[in-house]
Amino acid sequence: MINKKTAGKILSEIKKAHKILLAFHVSPDGDSISSVLSLNVFLKKLGKNTHIVSFSKIPTEFGYLPGVSQAEIINFKKIDFSKYDLFFALDIADVKMITKSDYPLEKFPKNFKVINIDHHQTNPKFGDINLIGQTSSTAEIVYLLFEIWKVKISREMANLLFLGILSDTGCFQYPSTTKQSFLIASQLINKGADLNETVLYQYRSNSMNTIKYWGRVLDNMRLDKSGKFVISIVTLEEMKELGIEPGEEIGGASSFFAPIVKGTEFGIILDENEGFIKGSIRSRKGFDVGKLAAELGGGGHKLASGFTLQLPLEEAEKLVLEKARKAIE
Repeated sequence: MINKKTAGKILSEIKKAHKILLAFHVSPDGDSISSVLSLNVFLKKLGKNTHIVSFSKIPTEFGYLPGVSQAEIINFKKIDFSKYDLFFALDIADVKMITKSDYPLEKFPKNFKVINIDHHQTNPKFGDINLIGQTSSTAEIVYLLFEIWKVKISREMANLLFLGILSDTGCFQYPSTTKQSFLIASQLINKGADLNETVLYQYRSNSMNTIKYWGRVLDNMRLDKSGKFVISIVTLEEMKELGIEPGEEIGGASSFFAPIVKGTEFGIILDENEGFIKGSIRSRKGFDVGKLAAELGGGGHKLASGFTLQLPLEEAEKLVLEKARKAIE
C-alpha cells in the first residue's frame, strides 16, 4: 500500500495548481509513458492546464497511445518554469533521468513544487512531496492513488496503466511482480484494458531495422572469460548502417537477449552514441545488477539496470569488464 496522508497532500497540491508540468524520463519506457499519460488524463478532467515534456524522442512502439503526441521534445534546462506552479516527476529514479545531467533544483522558482512519484527504492527523494512505493511499477502507484482519490478509471486510463504494469514486470516475470500486481492488472482488464492490443503493439510490432539491430546484438555477443556473463557491443557505425537511433533500442534488446544464456549470471549490452556510451544490464536469475550499474554511475532495479559513460568506446568497454568481473568474484 501507499501512504494515504501523502496521497492526500498530492491531491491538495493538484487542486491548488493552475498550470502543471509533467515529464517522461530519458529514453522513456512503458511505465514512464503510461504513468504520465494516465495522470494527465485525470488532470485534464479536473480542468487543469498541463504540458508534457521529454528529453528523448518517444520510441515508435508507443506512437499509438492517445496523448503521446502532445509531448514536447525539449531539454529540461530550456524550460521556462515560471509558467508553471507544479511539476510531476513520475518513474524518475534520479534527477539525471530528466536531462542526462544533474539539474540544480535550486533553480526552480520558489512557488514551483515538485511531486516525486516513483517505485525505485534508490530514489533520493528530490521532490517537495515524495511518494516512493514498493510496487512493481509507477503505474501501479498511480492506480492506487486513483483508488484513494476515488477516481473513475476510464477505458483509456485502464489501457495506459495496464501497459505500465505489463512492461515493468516483464510480462509478470520479474520478482517485483506481486499478488497485488496481478490483482490490479485483472481489475484494469475489467475496466476495459485490452491485453491483445497491448501485446500486439508492444511485442509484435517491431520494425525491420529493430529486428536487424537485434541480429547485430546477437552476432556481437560473446561470453566473458569469467564464464559468468555475456556482453555485446554495437558501434555507432553499425547503428548508422542499420538506421537505428543510438541507444533507442537497447532496453528491448537487453531484456530479450542479455539474460538468457545458460550458466551466466547476467548480460550487458553497450551502444556507442555521439560522445557517450549507453549500457543496459539484465540479471538472469537473481544477481543484483543494480549494484553493478551504480558502480558505473547508473542505477535501476535488482534485475534490470542501466548506465551512461562519457568515455570513448574502448575505455568504456575496459571499465565495464573490470567492474563486472569484480562484481562476480
